[in-house]
Amino acid sequence: METNLSVNSIMLDPLLTGIWPNPTHGVMQGKLDRIIFDGNNLTSHGTITADIFGGQVLISNPGVLGLSTAAPGFTLNVSIDDLKLAELTEGTAFGKIQGILTGYITNLDIVNGQPQKFDLLLKTRRKKDVPQKINVRAIENIAQLGGGQSPFMGLAGTFVSFFKEFSYQKIGVAASLENDVFKVNGTIKKNGVEYLVKKGGLTGVDVVNLNPDSRISFKDMVKRIKRIKGAREKPVIH
Repeated sequence: METNLSVNSIMLDPLLTGIWPNPTHGVMQGKLDRIIFDGNNLTSHGTITADIFGGQVLISNPGVLGLSTAAPGFTLNVSIDDLKLAELTEGTAFGKIQGILTGYITNLDIVNGQPQKFDLLLKTRRKKDVPQKINVRAIENIAQLGGGQSPFMGLAGTFVSFFKEFSYQKIGVAASLENDVFKVNGTIKKNGVEYLVKKGGLTGVDVVNLNPDSRISFKDMVKRIKRIKGAREKPVIH
């Protein structure tokens, strides 16, 4: 069986109620030109676009595998195009970042609401008249997601008390999940050092990936994310 689907100007805020803390004013539209159902699997060709956070999120070729099984899997690819990080992070537990975000998620496979496999790349890019700033909480949380300690340990804790935010040159994170093994790496490499955040200017702060070869279970990564969501409003200064 073969059909198609058109999505015309669906407002995203009602769909994100209870998930996202602030109104996004996002709109979703697009078309899946071919949707093919073979009795057990559903595949599609086409793209659904969400205009959100000042940029676009493109969902391509979504599908469902194993419809006749107890736990069918959902598959899709996602492209992230020039999201405004200030809009994306404002009011979240993660902390505030200013800049422009691009990236992708490929080979995403979800079963029972939990990702089973994906490859992810998120990185910032310079854009005229858009500041590249990151606050203390966001720096600490990026370090935590990478499995490292706060860069504000010891004397650095005294230093950071004078600043609310820092300039950065670039942020880059690559991650992958397969067979319940999760890996996180920085995309910025210089003089044998791998960075998740590369500072910009004298008052910047580097976030170094101290364990570039580390592997953890996806369950443990979820625990890290939950710790961020449950963290206090103000960062702990060491």
